[in-house]
Amino acid sequence: MSLSRCVKTTIRSRQALQKLLSPSAAVINVFDKNDESEFRHGLFLPTIQAGPEVSIVRHYSSKRATSARKHYSASDSDSSDSDREKGSGKRGKRGQSAFWRQKMRTHHQMIDINKDGVVSWDDFEVLIRKFSDFGHLSLKEVKKFTEALRRVWEEEWGACGDPYVFIGQEQFLTQMEHVINSKELRKRVASPLPYFFMAVDHDGSGEISIEEFKMFYSCLGLTDRDAEESFAAIDLNKDGKLSKKEFVKLGRDFFLSEDESRPSKLFWGPLSR
Repeated sequence: MSLSRCVKTTIRSRQALQKLLSPSAAVINVFDKNDESEFRHGLFLPTIQAGPEVSIVRHYSSKRATSARKHYSASDSDSSDSDREKGSGKRGKRGQSAFWRQKMRTHHQMIDINKDGVVSWDDFEVLIRKFSDFGHLSLKEVKKFTEALRRVWEEEWGACGDPYVFIGQEQFLTQMEHVINSKELRKRVASPLPYFFMAVDHDGSGEISIEEFKMFYSCLGLTDRDAEESFAAIDLNKDGKLSKKEFVKLGRDFFLSEDESRPSKLFWGPLSR
């Protein structure tokens, strides 16, 4: 067989093999004149290229991997955002409204017995003495009343047990903002209220009238008129008296609520301007 016929036979064999292996894509290159020349000189090495289908599959796989990475990253981001939302809560941080801050300033002014602009433990001791002087609290109750007020001084006013510290309005607002955003501290807000109630419930009936409520206000340095206006607002069922449960609930609601429509806003007297 001549060399020419040998070459042609080889070419036809390769073309047949190409069709058999990849009918829809040219996987193995067909000889061109250069191939034939190289073959003649014993230099031929088969060149195999990936056909279009193989290339598409690889390209698609790359995209898919990239897409998967992007999806994973997005999921992580969504999860982080969700965690942040859960942490902050739907309501957001409490104690940010101007109304709530106005109430806290009002309370600071009420406890500032000597009206020097700051509150110290001395002001609390004056309150203890005034309410104890009514004579309606036993020695044991006075002791518990004092302990409850000391806890308020330390937890709600942030005095940390220092009897000589002076708390201004802004410091009190900052501390109370912390209190109402703490689940545990919220539970203990205004714990001395039952003792305030018992101190002015002079007949021990378990209810206080407008006259007894005036006694409560007089210890805070407020007038009878202030007492009458506040009592009319917080006596929700208009029966002319407040039970201990009503009294305590209204007193706590003053600190915890940011709803301007609630009558508890007047529990500690007219709101400061």
